[in-house]
Amino acid sequence: MIKKQQLKTRKVCKLTFELPADFEAKAVHLHADFNDWQPVPFERLKNGKWKLVQEVKPGQDYQFRYRVVHDDYDNYFNDEAADYTVANDQGTENAVLSC
Repeated sequence: MIKKQQLKTRKVCKLTFELPADFEAKAVHLHADFNDWQPVPFERLKNGKWKLVQEVKPGQDYQFRYRVVHDDYDNYFNDEAADYTVANDQGTENAVLSC
């Protein structure tokens, strides 16, 4: 699930990324163009859900992917709740949010 919220007190778009409690992973990270593709870890909540909140400039499109860490491997995937996807230079696709 992805929630987009335009804040009225500041010119900011608040993005809330959330994955369900039954999502199997040792860790989950967000990689996005708005943070120079540096990994930002999700928090594992007491209810088991994975959650991350980020603030970005409104009026732009942002590319992102999730990196899921397992005990013996990592994999990347796109959130189905993204607005659309675009091809990347790795031969796969990035998810895109319009904010």
